[in-house]
Amino acid sequence: MFVQKVPHIKDQFLTQERASMEVESGQIAVGWYTNEQDSQSVVHSHPYYELVLPLVGSNVRYSVDGNIYDINLGEMIIFPARCYHAGMFNITDKISERLIAQINAELWQEALLASGLVAPTWLGQLVILDADAVTAWDLRGLFERMAQTAYLHGSTQHMVQRCELVELLLLMDQIVAERRTALLSATSALVAKAVAFLQANYTDPNLTVGSLAKYTYTSREHLSRAFKTYTMESVHGYLTNLRMQHCRRAIAAGASVLDACNASGFTNYTSFLKTFRSLYGSIICAFGLASAAPRSPYRHLELCGIAPNKFEKGTKTGSSKPKQFSICPWL
Repeated sequence: MFVQKVPHIKDQFLTQERASMEVESGQIAVGWYTNEQDSQSVVHSHPYYELVLPLVGSNVRYSVDGNIYDINLGEMIIFPARCYHAGMFNITDKISERLIAQINAELWQEALLASGLVAPTWLGQLVILDADAVTAWDLRGLFERMAQTAYLHGSTQHMVQRCELVELLLLMDQIVAERRTALLSATSALVAKAVAFLQANYTDPNLTVGSLAKYTYTSREHLSRAFKTYTMESVHGYLTNLRMQHCRRAIAAGASVLDACNASGFTNYTSFLKTFRSLYGSIICAFGLASAAPRSPYRHLELCGIAPNKFEKGTKTGSSKPKQFSICPWL
């Protein structure tokens, strides 16, 4: 049975940390995903290309930049790298079974060059291939072959993966040229404008629902309702997710947690830490100490926003006494 040939992942809650990771196995990873209890994802983006093929159970609904895309069983949606989106998996049934391929962005570009395609019209865009085209060209079978490359090694794995991806890109180009694609299901110019503004200005600490409503010339109430409908997330939740992803990248690049917090648009450090922990768990677990070392033997405290002064001088005797540290909640 096909599902046995690829890893099966059931009700895996998609955290911002997991969404931000590179492809785990080689340059292409294929999995059979089942969602039953976990029916909606957070707003997120990936550093890789993602191909989703719903096969059993519910249709899948995705929100991208203020647009709604309802993906029927047998259709395939291709998300470009760094495309912010959220998904809902219980639209027409309580369970959703999907094949998902995650493809390294560099390998995608390498295969595109090898394919000979010159500036295809769909390049860098979200694409939906209709079910008849997916069946006619056996793209499900192509997913299966991609999954088997996990058992190859070295240059053999890379070459086979590139060849299979070249095949996929050429088939995509022909399917799009034949107009065998699906259209978006609903759109909102208001929400698209709001999302674009958030993505461009989320590091502004003064950005609020009120200021966004003023920018879009509408009331807070109307904007909030429309935003929730077309993004499956509140304005505050969407903004927080954007800021958290920016913050995570900054910390992973070596910034202190406090600096990353400030640079990402957060104004309340205590609230930020609580939110960060709810999304990623421990800061140290999310990033490790090695990424920040060697800076200080107290780096584990600095990661938590505690600036340790090992000793403080007594004012009368001149003696030194150890300073007590606050208990670190992340250890």
